[in-house]
Amino acid sequence: MVKKIIYSVIFIHCCLFSFGQSKYADSLQAVLKQTTNAIERFNLLNNIVLDLTSFRGDNVDSAATMQMLQIAQELNNDSLKAISFNWLGSYFYLKKGDNTSALEYYFKALPLAEKTKEKRRISSLYFDMALVYFDMLDNEMALEMTRKGGDNLPVKSHPLYDFMLLQYEANLVQYFLLAKKADSAFKYAWESHETLGRFNEGIAYVYLDNINLASSYAISGNAQKAEEYFRAAMALQDSIENVSSKLYFYNNYIQFLLANGRTKEGVIQSRNLLALGLLHDNNNIKLAGAGYLRQLYDTLNQKDSAYFYSQMEARINSQMFSQDNKNRVQSLLFNDQLRTIEEKNKAVTYQNQLKQYGLMAGLAMVLLIAFILFRNNRQKQNANKVLEKTLTDLKSTQTQLIQSEKMASLGELTAGIAHEIQNPLNFVNNFSEVSNELLDEMKTELAIGNKQEALILADDVKQNLEKILHHGKRADAIVKGMLQHSQSSTGKKEPTDINALCDEYLRLSYHGLRAKDKSFNATMKTDFDNSIGNINIIPQDIGRVILNLLTNAFYVVDEKSKLVQKDLSGFKNLTGLDKYEPTVSISTKKIADKVEIKVTDNGNGIPQKVLVKIFQPFFTTKPTGQGTGLGLSLSYDIVKAHGGELKVETLEGEGSEFIMLLPI
Repeated sequence: MVKKIIYSVIFIHCCLFSFGQSKYADSLQAVLKQTTNAIERFNLLNNIVLDLTSFRGDNVDSAATMQMLQIAQELNNDSLKAISFNWLGSYFYLKKGDNTSALEYYFKALPLAEKTKEKRRISSLYFDMALVYFDMLDNEMALEMTRKGGDNLPVKSHPLYDFMLLQYEANLVQYFLLAKKADSAFKYAWESHETLGRFNEGIAYVYLDNINLASSYAISGNAQKAEEYFRAAMALQDSIENVSSKLYFYNNYIQFLLANGRTKEGVIQSRNLLALGLLHDNNNIKLAGAGYLRQLYDTLNQKDSAYFYSQMEARINSQMFSQDNKNRVQSLLFNDQLRTIEEKNKAVTYQNQLKQYGLMAGLAMVLLIAFILFRNNRQKQNANKVLEKTLTDLKSTQTQLIQSEKMASLGELTAGIAHEIQNPLNFVNNFSEVSNELLDEMKTELAIGNKQEALILADDVKQNLEKILHHGKRADAIVKGMLQHSQSSTGKKEPTDINALCDEYLRLSYHGLRAKDKSFNATMKTDFDNSIGNINIIPQDIGRVILNLLTNAFYVVDEKSKLVQKDLSGFKNLTGLDKYEPTVSISTKKIADKVEIKVTDNGNGIPQKVLVKIFQPFFTTKPTGQGTGLGLSLSYDIVKAHGGELKVETLEGEGSEFIMLLPI
């Protein structure tokens, strides 16, 4: 029943969007007064919101959408809540140009849509988010959201598949137009044109189609065809009342006029754009209009007018892209990342619990079979072979149980990462507060004409912002490390040349460090046992272990080399350091039914007091901000999962040797 209601809401939405302004808003209001059924009231309110905000362009308040949300909450219906939050973001806040608030409601709607598995709603939310990021001039984030929306398109048999596909293709056209990639823009513009031809939903889409084709011709240099399609779009201008669509037209048309030296026409169209923004009090449109007028008057050398519009542009820009708004957007993204991590950990924990129960049942069955075989065949020669196999299976099962328990404990690491992230976040908050105070002081100094002191304060603010960026990147690295630690490999074991794998990752790690630091140099040595042949492993996982061990080895020899070069007082009396040559070696050797892989360095070694901790998650000997402490922990787990062993031998001041044993 609920699904039918949702489809009816979507269908009405599409019809209204397709055929233009509804004539029934007043009659809907009259019917609403006579309706008491909650679901019917929700549908009527939904139609009213679509009519008043999408097609008339009225700057209405959020009363209708708030009533929809109240009904959804009273019914405790996640699908209706998702629609309500979606509408608040799109048809109230985004219409006003309040990008941050629009994003806030989209992020509220997203987990509800994911919970109810409504792919059409999830896809629509990501496409709407992309439009917000386009307005915020963050084109790469807009592309990411568009691709996520494309990944969640409904099945082709869905009645709204072409409708959603059209939004996906239109967003891609907009991205490639901004990126000035004519071939890609044309590709998706024509695909969008063909999609439109399959369901022909009215002038709103024809208008958008003309803009896309005109803009694609414009950036490819075909001014004649671009003018033809722009004129076709302008012919529909009076019939289009959606302000976001008009902003898209003006952005592309004014840029076309600028590129072709039609400055006076550009001034006229930019004034029309600014007037549209002032009429609807939409900051996105006002900012675009003021920016174009500033640029055009500067081209015309009318400095007074250019200065006036530059001041307007700066004022609107400071409102839209204030530090507070940036912090809110970053907080929304961070909270959504943590929510994703938490949900993934819950899913992994649940799956591992199921695996544990299955393994325990299998273990009980194996024990029962072993007991029966032992009792019935203890006098026979084959009994010993059966028992040996059973014991081998039991040991393998025990190893799998231990690994499953490790995976199940990932959920507990969430508390640990919260502690790890708190430190850089404290730095970010503190430096933000200090920067705010410095800016107040700078404004005071500028007001009294003390330019020199203001410049000093500006340098201080710049230093604080660099520190904020540094600690923000550290928090990002910790989150990415946690995500990597929580991933479980889906690869299969396959015969692999271990010598070739070691050699490949030796070069990869060395050149990776060289790319970061051109001054880095080290001697590489290899000693491979050619009698090993291929062994059965997951090459991606073992490759990750080898790469981690080699990267750590290169890091420690580079650190020791830098200390020698600086001639620190602690090393002056040590003999031989003036001839120190940073060296990293890797070797393989076949020992019985195992392969031994050694990674050796001549760095400073590992202190005995921390040696027992090096395989623990989040433990690192690197300086703050240079490591998350997950590399060796991940490597240890991968080797254990292969039935192998990872250990270390070290001598302080001389170097370390990591030894990996893998079964053939």
